[in-house]
Amino acid sequence: MNEKHRRVLLVGSLPFENEETAMTKALEVVGDRLVMALPDGEIGEHSEAYPLGERAAWVQVIIDRCMRDEAAFRVIREGERGESGFPTGYDKGPRLAPRHAPSALFEHLDFGWLDAFRKNYPVFKRLREAHNLPNLKLQVGLPTGIGMTFAMMSPVNALRYAPTFDRRMAFEANAILDEADEGDIAFQLEVPGNLALAYQLPDLLHGFPAGGVVRLLRQVRPAVPFGVHLCFGDLNNEALIKAGSIRKAVSFANALLARWPDTYELRYLHIPLAEAATPPPLDPDFYKPLAKLAMPEGVRLVAGFVHPELDDDDHDTLLSIVEQHRGHAVDVACSCGMGRMSATTAERLLELSSRLTRPNA
Repeated sequence: MNEKHRRVLLVGSLPFENEETAMTKALEVVGDRLVMALPDGEIGEHSEAYPLGERAAWVQVIIDRCMRDEAAFRVIREGERGESGFPTGYDKGPRLAPRHAPSALFEHLDFGWLDAFRKNYPVFKRLREAHNLPNLKLQVGLPTGIGMTFAMMSPVNALRYAPTFDRRMAFEANAILDEADEGDIAFQLEVPGNLALAYQLPDLLHGFPAGGVVRLLRQVRPAVPFGVHLCFGDLNNEALIKAGSIRKAVSFANALLARWPDTYELRYLHIPLAEAATPPPLDPDFYKPLAKLAMPEGVRLVAGFVHPELDDDDHDTLLSIVEQHRGHAVDVACSCGMGRMSATTAERLLELSSRLTRPNA
């Protein structure tokens, strides 16, 4: 194995006081080992409603914005929220019904991505310069339409309106590119909704949810590199997808890779190996499907197995198992963002991730 090439992917959210603190801690621990880019931590303003920060769960922020627009959405169910401000369960969230046809709803949507970028981009540039990492990019996560609409609408409306949500997300992504310096941005496509749909379908139909990812991608200008974050979901440390196997995740990934347009640069594919609070198993057979993952040349594979319930020896064992199935070194990450963890736990996992990427880890 060529160990010196291992890198760390920070999936997105980090559980610190603000974005500057999050980026600073990440740069101090893994700054020179990042796969490609640094997320801002996705924290936002702390409030009584959102003590962890209003960006800590992006889908709820979007739902809140939609709920406030009474001219565009009718609230069918308010939902049940916990102390964090997030729904108490996947079936406890708000339910909305759009008041407009999909084509007309676009003008009513605003996800707030550009506002967050404007606030945190200057901080990123200052910290990048201070840490002497001139080629580091700012990582911006882009959730797909299906991931948003299925969290707030009936299944029929979710499918009907997902393209409109994709269109709006692409609009905000392109607006970020308009304001950023050339070469400063990397986008990460975040696809828990698409992967959840794939787990409900036979493998032969995985082209449908994979096509939803490509639909968003094709509306973003191909001016920057992309990564893909497959996700089992993580709400209150509970997975949306309780898969018990990564076989369908590999099938979905292959369907997506087969449809990836040549005009868009794909830098990495992240595959989750843990289900939220449930750690990845130590059974080598669990990881056999990874051998069937058809990775294009030059695309990095990120194994999402870093987990607070495992010790150092467990992580070393899993890294070895994954790399034996793949036949090459892989990059490392958690299965999802760290935003729902404690700051102490996140700091430990940052240190652990950095250690795993060192030669002879």
